Amino acid sequence: MTTDIHKLLNKYFEGETTSEEEKSLRNYFSQENTSEDLLEIAPIFTFLEDEATALAVLDEIRKEETTIPRKNKQLRTIIWTITTLVASFFIAILLLQRPDTTTQFVENQVWVNGKKITDSDAIRYYAEESFSKVKSEENILEDQLNFMFE
Repeated sequence: MTTDIHKLLNKYFEGETTSEEEKSLRNYFSQENTSEDLLEIAPIFTFLEDEATALAVLDEIRKEETTIPRKNKQLRTIIWTITTLVASFFIAILLLQRPDTTTQFVENQVWVNGKKITDSDAIRYYAEESFSKVKSEENILEDQLNFMFE
């Protein structure tokens, strides 16, 4: 049986299995008596089985949602509309309040390793050091392409 599984696995990783063979692989790895040399591969197939189960449950939920009576949908729409209006009202109040213009920032400060630093030159140094460590998207893409073509 293990030689058959190994042959099926080789065929699977070559992309040559049929759906029937993939189903038998999922069934094999869902059993408790999986051989120890294949335990590292088992999560691939149990994940696929779990995903299939989750999709089946999701389909059931969608079917149940379509059978909700119209009255409940109308009630939900009304509650949603009222909630949206109340939230919009509170956001408008917050936006219309004028900020206190008398407050001014007296000093710049940064915390490094638990120490408060207020010296502007030191703050600038730490900021530039932090920004230099950030890679741009172009650098990341270039690194990935170089890795692929090595």
